[in-house]
Amino acid sequence: MSGICVVWRKQNPEPALPAVKSVCGALSMEASEQQTIEVDGNMGVGVSARFRNQQIHRSPALLVVCDADLYNEAELRSLVDVALPETGQTAALLGGLYERFGAGFAEKLAGTFSVIIADRRLRTIFAATDGFGISPLVYHDDARLLVVASRIDAVLGCGGVPRDINPRGIAKYLTYTVNLAPDTIFSEVRRLLPGHFLLASDAQCRTQRYWDMQYNFARGADERSLSLKLESLVEQSVRTHCKQEEEFLRLGAYLSGGTDSSTVVGMMSRLDRGPVHTFSIGFEDQRFNELEYARITARKFQTRHHEYLVSAADCVEAVPKIVRMYDEPFGNSSAIPTYFCAALAAQNGVEVLLGGDGGDELFAGNERYLTDKVFEVYQKVPRLLRKGIIEPALAAIPFRNGLTSKARRYIRRSNFPQPYRFFSYNPMLEDGPAEVFEQEFLDQLKGYSVLETPSEYYRNGPARDHLNRLLYIDVKMTLSDNDLLKVTRMSELAGIRSRFPFLDRAVAEFSGTIPPHLKVKGTEKRYLFKRAFRQLLPSEVIRKTKHGFGIPVAYWMKSDKRMREIAQDVLRSPRTFERGYIRRDYIEELFRRHEEDETPFYGDMLWIFLMLELWFRQFVDEPVGAAA
Repeated sequence: MSGICVVWRKQNPEPALPAVKSVCGALSMEASEQQTIEVDGNMGVGVSARFRNQQIHRSPALLVVCDADLYNEAELRSLVDVALPETGQTAALLGGLYERFGAGFAEKLAGTFSVIIADRRLRTIFAATDGFGISPLVYHDDARLLVVASRIDAVLGCGGVPRDINPRGIAKYLTYTVNLAPDTIFSEVRRLLPGHFLLASDAQCRTQRYWDMQYNFARGADERSLSLKLESLVEQSVRTHCKQEEEFLRLGAYLSGGTDSSTVVGMMSRLDRGPVHTFSIGFEDQRFNELEYARITARKFQTRHHEYLVSAADCVEAVPKIVRMYDEPFGNSSAIPTYFCAALAAQNGVEVLLGGDGGDELFAGNERYLTDKVFEVYQKVPRLLRKGIIEPALAAIPFRNGLTSKARRYIRRSNFPQPYRFFSYNPMLEDGPAEVFEQEFLDQLKGYSVLETPSEYYRNGPARDHLNRLLYIDVKMTLSDNDLLKVTRMSELAGIRSRFPFLDRAVAEFSGTIPPHLKVKGTEKRYLFKRAFRQLLPSEVIRKTKHGFGIPVAYWMKSDKRMREIAQDVLRSPRTFERGYIRRDYIEELFRRHEEDETPFYGDMLWIFLMLELWFRQFVDEPVGAAA
């Protein structure tokens, strides 16, 4: 893992150089990475560079370090009069923008970026990350020390940063398969929220939002004009995300066979730069296989298509590397096919992959938006009828199976308040903390609710209507905290980078102007999106049921000897339960149900606990950097 960092020993004349070296060393995972450090007394920045957009620059006034893949550098250069050096041009440009516009310059950047600037004159630190947190930053701040870096273990590598585990981080991880910003798994390390900058001085360290999604739609908007505008914006975004590559062979695309990745591939094919290189992952288990849809898209656009079937043996081999690549517990099992897809691209000479991430969260493509709409239908029934007749009548029926049981479950979930209803499918919420955690750990949580973060997004998000509030939750949690981290970390593990055309600011902001009834219309999800691209995409892809990018880990933990042994040995180990978090009888019950149940439900839950314990063994039980 490469990245950037800054160390500032506040009120301390001790040179920052040794600490910056330690943090930079913790960022590095490949011998080929180029480490460069610039120091001014007790303040210093560093980069462990694997890619050309990871740069460092020193000027008389500033120390600048960045990980920035910008798409509007020509426009930005016109705003400042800066003589750019032969190396570190992007970093020097960012320094010039900071000197002219101050902290607000981050709003002018288009693309993926994290940037840190040490102001040598004012003795302040500025740090910012892009609007979706694609290039994340974490930090620790106290009266003596400020450390900002691309990874948590790099911050801890500075020394002097407490390593206390954050109980809320464990509870959130087990609920959502990932922690939620701004918290991290360590109590004294915070994550900079997407679209925010940090500004630190001797007196204070504060963060401030500079950009966010907005949902302001015009009623009575014309479907045709909206569709044409969306098509134009996506086409321009794909063109922009491709134009920096000198050789088309170095550029490719993830192709899952879904609407989003197929749209990106279709737009790439319009560029007339030769066949698009597309990459897909499949499994022998057809329940998890979408290769046929990927092949339909590949044939439609005459791509140079590459496929790989991931096996249980592949999973066993990859898991330790994947655990190491994430600096927090990460339980989204689709990281595994993502890694093998990126590795397949790297083996074929590709350096950058375009992905369709963001389409579901911007244009309402997830099934649960439609499910929630169905629940809303019941809530529109007059309360007197619901509470006075329907629900008492159902309660009085003695039968507990069949349609009566389904009706009771439907009404029960429909009556949940938001956003609890949106997440009510979640087994951790269904079972309750007391079923999962040891009492001592529950005491540490002090009554904390894992719904606190989504509730805040739902309540305070920049949207007035219900559907857009749900989309905003998913932009923050499903996209920024989970899916983008999955793709960026796995692509880097494979030695390549990923880009996301749907997350171009113009595309994202336009999505907020689409009326909700054109996002989910009747029973059709992403209605306007499909209308915009129905002439581009194969009809089979337009009509297909959303499948997702899953992996059969639950079945492998039954059928594959090695996977079964790993799950049993790790999760039933005394070492796991000595941590004092998880109740042994809960894990044993999951194993029992997993053996009896034909669905992947309980096996997927076991996977989440397995990845938590493997993370503890790599990051907590071993010294920082040892696993590398």
